[in-house]
Amino acid sequence: MRLRLLLALLWLGVMVGLASIPSPGDPSSGAIANAVHAVQYAVFTIILLSLARAALPRLPGRVLLVPVLGVALLVGAAQEWYQSFLPYRSADPDDIIFDAAGAVAGWFLWMVATSLWRRRPQRQLAAG
Repeated sequence: MRLRLLLALLWLGVMVGLASIPSPGDPSSGAIANAVHAVQYAVFTIILLSLARAALPRLPGRVLLVPVLGVALLVGAAQEWYQSFLPYRSADPDDIIFDAAGAVAGWFLWMVATSLWRRRPQRQLAAG
């Protein structure tokens, strides 16, 4: 579980680092930035779900949805607030929408992957 917590903190550091980089003034970079937000938060949500699953193994994934998405959205809002203090960045409420979309996509990918993992055929060791 410590490794998962360390991974979550490292990924959070990556996200803060990326949020600190001056954004290009090129209007075409908007679509790329939106995709980056979504991917960052999809990965962050998957890491948080892995951490939550290790801490609370008996709870189903759908129960973990609200707290994990809440943490992801809180981090997204905090990231935008942080950017409002940087002279070369600005807070954009639309980014929180892409953060949320990425978080939901991450949760969906997590649920599909865990469902497929549970359905995989169990290999039995041959007696011998």
